[in-house]
Parts: sequence; C-alpha cells; structure tokens
Amino acid sequence: MAMRRVFHALLALPFLIAGCSDADPDLRIGAKNFSESRTLAEMILALAEEQGVPSSGIVDYPTTPSIMAAIKAGSVDIYPEYNGTGLVMLGQNPISDGAEATTRVKELYGPLGLTWLEGFGFANNYGLAMRADRAAEIGAETISDLVPNAADLAIATEDDFMVRPLDGYEPLTQRYGMEFGTVDVVPLDERDQVYDKAINGDVDIAEVYTTDGQIAEYGLVILDDDLNFFPIYDAMPIARADALSAHPALGPAMAALAGKITPELMREMNGRVDLEGRSPRAVARDALARLGLIDAGAVETQDPLLIATEANFAEGPQSALVLRSVQRAFTGRDARFATSSDPLAMVASADARLALVGADAFYDLSSPAPEQIGGYEAVAAVGQSIVHVIGARDGAATLVDAETLAVGPEGSSSARIGAIVIEGLGLAATATPVEGGITAVLEAVRSGEVDAALVMGPEGDPKIAEGMDAGRLRLFSLGGWNEGANLVRFPFLREARIAGGTYRGQFAPIETLRAQLVLAGPAPQVGDAVGDQGPATVATELQPISGSAVKELNASLPGDLAVDPALPLAASLAPVLPQPPAAMNPAPGISILSLALVIFFIWLGWLLIRPEYR
Repeated sequence: MAMRRVFHALLALPFLIAGCSDADPDLRIGAKNFSESRTLAEMILALAEEQGVPSSGIVDYPTTPSIMAAIKAGSVDIYPEYNGTGLVMLGQNPISDGAEATTRVKELYGPLGLTWLEGFGFANNYGLAMRADRAAEIGAETISDLVPNAADLAIATEDDFMVRPLDGYEPLTQRYGMEFGTVDVVPLDERDQVYDKAINGDVDIAEVYTTDGQIAEYGLVILDDDLNFFPIYDAMPIARADALSAHPALGPAMAALAGKITPELMREMNGRVDLEGRSPRAVARDALARLGLIDAGAVETQDPLLIATEANFAEGPQSALVLRSVQRAFTGRDARFATSSDPLAMVASADARLALVGADAFYDLSSPAPEQIGGYEAVAAVGQSIVHVIGARDGAATLVDAETLAVGPEGSSSARIGAIVIEGLGLAATATPVEGGITAVLEAVRSGEVDAALVMGPEGDPKIAEGMDAGRLRLFSLGGWNEGANLVRFPFLREARIAGGTYRGQFAPIETLRAQLVLAGPAPQVGDAVGDQGPATVATELQPISGSAVKELNASLPGDLAVDPALPLAASLAPVLPQPPAAMNPAPGISILSLALVIFFIWLGWLLIRPEYR
C-alpha cells in the first residue's frame, strides 16, 4: 500500500510542478500604450525594485478595456489608472468631484478584489484642442462654439476614446448635439499623430489629455468644456488585493509617491518623452531621483541632435513636425534647431547632423547658370516654401515699379530667391537685406523704407497673415516667370498660386513661385568632389543618414510628398526598379550541364526499353 502511494505521488509530481510554474511570484505591472501611462508604470517598477519587490517587467495593453480585463483576470497585478475611467468602465456616470469619484471607485472595485491606492497628485482630463489661428478663424472658445460648423470640421482622436461608453466620442457629440464631418482615428500607441494632424492642418480639432506637453509646446488652445461633460480623472494606481498581500513592501512603496506628482511635473515628464524623445524609464527614474524617492537614476546626458536652419524656418509652422519626426527616427535623442545663415555649412563641418533648407540651398547661384552643389542629399520632403512678394497698398502699383525690395539677411533663402526674381523678371529693384525675420521685413514695407518685400513661408503662414492683417499690405503677382529660360535655369523653383482668400484683403488668386522645403544630410563620398570652389566641403568621414532613419523620417512626416526631382535624392528613397527577366542564353557551363542531364535521362529511358528486357 505504501509503495502504491509513493507511485501515485510520483505520477502527480509533474502536474504539481506545472501548477506551481503557472503561479508567477513576480509582480506584474501593466501600462496603456501612451507616454504618461508608460512613465507612471516605470515609476511603479522603479519604486518596487527599490523596496526589493521582484517584478517580471511592464506589459503594454492597447486599450482601457483590455488592461481592465487583464487586472480582473489576474494577468496584471498593478497599473496606473484614472478614477473617472474606473467609473465609466463599470457603467457608472462620471463624477466631476475628484474626491467623490475616488470614494465611489473604491466601493465598487473592493468586492472585485481590486484596491485603488492613494493618487499620484494630479488629474489628467480629456479636452478638445485647436491651433490658435484656426480657433480664432471660426470663433471657437468653447466646445459649444463648434456646434454651428461641426459638419464642416474634422477631428482627430485615438481609438480608445472612440469606444469609451460614457465619456467617449459618441457621448460627447450627443451631449453637445453635433456631429463632425470627418473623424480621423489613430491607434492609442500612436496618439501623438493626433497632434501632428492638428499642427499640419489635416484636422481642425484634436482630442487631447490636459497634461500633454505638446499643448503648450505647439501653441494649442483647449476649448472650454462649457457643459461640464468631461469628468475629473485623478491618476492613481489600481492593484489586486492579493498582490498587495503577496508583496507587503508594495503598498508602502506606492504610498511614498502619493501626492508627489504635480500637474506641472507630469507635463514636464510627458514633454521629455513625447517632444525630446527620451525613454519613459529614464524620465521616470530621473523624476524619482529628484523627488528623493530613489538613490539614483538620472537621465543620461547626451548631446542633442542639431538641425541647422534659418530662423524663419525654425519658427515656422512646420518646425514642430520636423522635430517630432527627427526624434522618432533617432530614438532617444533630443532634437533641436540651430539657426544659421548657411545651414548646409553646419552639416559640412559636422556641427549639425541635418539641415532644414529650401531647394535653392542645393545650388550655387554665383554663376549665370546655377549648378548643383555636391556633397549633400535630400532625405525627406517637409513641405513647400512659397514666395510672397508684398507691397504697400498706397505704394508701387506693380512690382515693376518697385525700386527697393526688402529680403532676409545675406545668404538666407529669401535673399537668394530675391536675387533670382529680380534677375529672372528683369526688375529694376535693388535687394535690401533686413535683419529680424518676417516681422521686421514687413515693417520695412509699412514704414515706407522699401517699396516691397520678399518673404518665404508656407501658404497661410501665421506670421505673414499677422503682418497682412494690418490692412495696408497686398501681394504682388509673379506672372510671366515661364517666359524665357527661367524654368530651365532655375529648376528648383516651381510655379505656384496662392489661393484667393488666403490672406486678409486678397480676394483673387496670386501667381507666384515655390521651393520645396526638405531635410538634408551629407551624401556618400566617392572621392574628392571638385567644383568651382575647390574640393567638396563635406568631410569624407561624415556618414550619410542611414537608410532606416531616412525611411522612419518619411514615415513620420504627414502625407506622401516626394522629394523634388531637381534635388539629389537619398539612395534609400530611390524607386525600386523591376528586375529584368533572366537571360535567355545561359552561361556555357550551365548549357553543358543541361545537355549532360538530357543525355542522362535519354540513357535511362533506353535502359528501360532495350530489347533484352522485353
């Protein structure tokens, strides 16, 4: 009998071992797929490690329902959540009082074996944001102000907001009695695209979190929730009660962080992740170290990746998109602009890794027939830089009558293209460089110091629009550019038209020119490139931008704008040509082998049918 019990025990041993292996003794931390949730999860992990709590790391979940289901099922032990979200996930009406909402979620989740710990110290609420100029254009200060124009407006939101039952998209539009004309939905883990779309003008409205660092960085305004639709979302950890019992140090570790994260600190951390490209782990540990909650963990210092450009481009509406794209392509690097009158020279001297320049920067304009400068390649098309020639309404009747033309500082895109326009149209005007950017150049026209000004910027540039709003300025047409050899001599300048109504008092379309705005990097060097100015200035040891980084840059920029064919193109952007068909006449060796195989098979057939086997 004893032997039988031993035998049965031995048979059961593998199943007991398997059962024990399913019970993971390590702490399982969850996070949602956006920066704030990941950063808070990294803080939980760091504090748990500091207290000696073993952890199996952090697992990302794509939506709120998925991570909520995971913690209920025991696949997650703890993760950062919001009390308002906790209410709506159980079908409760949102509550605008944070303390009341916390009391209620604790009552509701206790019977489920889930505990809401003390809050981190800040609330992150939903909001609708717009570019300031777009909001002013339609007169929107509150969400209710959107109602009359909603059918003509586009909104960008992440997919998690679309499925929320009580505080998501459909309840919002039903509460305000409106329906947007276009709804652009992005995955939760790519929600920074919501900002890209708003900044680029692809949508009018962005659904945002009020602690996002991009709101202030990109100059967006949050519309007032005048019907108090959105509840308060106090951030706090939610944990399984059995995990708190299994890891007694976990509760005190979380208590040490309670109330320590202010809204300002959370916005700062979000900005370092979303805008500077830092990792959530590094940012979380740095914040905890500054709060005195862990002994070490400062963010590693690293020289920023510099993008050389002119001051006007660094302050233009595309600048934020460029920074975001570069930070994605060069993960973990802090991308910044460095202003210069000769951005490509900074790339040549390795003082900058990239340059944001107009297409004209790739050409030497010192000779009658501009020649392309060697040593650089375009790695991504950012947009179009439009030529705006602006004069006073009470000044010169036409551009031909202008005697002085204000342009940017010597060497700037405005100065180079100003000289081209004067020569190409045969104008009698003299170019006058003006320091101080677009505002100073337009002021020179208003004050009568010059008859006209040439400035570069995207169509509808806010600074140009602001200068035109004074009502005393107007746009000159550049019609007739295609006469003569201008299109051949200056292939990087394309004809364009500024649509009527783009600027105040401009009712008819205006003929003008455009130059593509691109990111440029060093081109591969195949030896010494010698030109009119001697050997190429790009150092041979300066490596071109990697193909993977080039592809990531282009994937991060909105739209599918291709680089102008007049510019040298990065190899990784070159079109893939179809492979030619295989040659009909193979090599002699292959022909001999094929013949031998044919003879071999004929011989085998003969062996089968020879007379002696009949």
